Amino acid sequence: MTRYWLMDVFAERPLTGNGLTVFPDASGMSGDLMQSLTRELRQFETAFLQPTAEPDLFGCRVFTMEEELPFAGHPILGAAALLHHLHGGETAAQWRLRLPEKEVSVETVRIGHAFTARMDQGIPSTIGELSAEDAQWFADAFSAEPDARHPARVISTGLPYLILPVTAAGLAGARQRHTLEPRLAASGAAFVYLLDVDAREGRTWDPDGFVEDIATGSAAGPVAAYLHDIQRAPDGDIVTISQGRFAGRPSRMTTRRTDDGRIEVGGDVHLVAVADLFPEGLE
Repeated sequence: MTRYWLMDVFAERPLTGNGLTVFPDASGMSGDLMQSLTRELRQFETAFLQPTAEPDLFGCRVFTMEEELPFAGHPILGAAALLHHLHGGETAAQWRLRLPEKEVSVETVRIGHAFTARMDQGIPSTIGELSAEDAQWFADAFSAEPDARHPARVISTGLPYLILPVTAAGLAGARQRHTLEPRLAASGAAFVYLLDVDAREGRTWDPDGFVEDIATGSAAGPVAAYLHDIQRAPDGDIVTISQGRFAGRPSRMTTRRTDDGRIEVGGDVHLVAVADLFPEGLE
């Protein structure tokens, strides 16, 4: 039998935040099986860990129901918190998770029955800035009113996001009306993140607009970099980004830009359930 865990990440309490499935030891599983299990469990994302000879280093593969991701946010934090629960013991612990395209350092702290996890997403990369015309096109695609005070930019700390500033009313009423391709690809972004700059609240969907994400850790880093660039987040300040309210799962992501320009993203993690997989005949 192979054990897996259900967790809530960026959650102030259980059954809030972004749900996650983690397999703490997926050694020997093929990518096809990982993809099939993710579809079976129907979480937004599932993390599969592989132990190494180094006790603080684990391989990590992350799948959505559609594909494997080169980088992710809440699966890394949730996986590290589970590793602390299973192996950490002490109040604070350090972990390294090796994804297909980068290795991420995560610090976890046990707080009662929950954990706080914080990862270093590295130095952000600004890929480009959209013209006012292109920003309006994307705003129209979501039936949202753009916030003309701020530019739309594509920024990455592992996954490239188009940060699209919108008004508070535009964020609340946003609905994706049509496909974003090929203009999304032409911008250099993989996803669009609608951001109410004043409230520091955002929303994002899968590229087809069918599924709204609850809390997007891979976007929190680019958002933190964006807020710094437009002078809304001084170096060293903790900036909280809210997401998930409109999907009924309020979530809080904490971010900080260090003095050397690196972006840290963190949040609280709660263990919810544990179950066993019977692998006979699955491969």
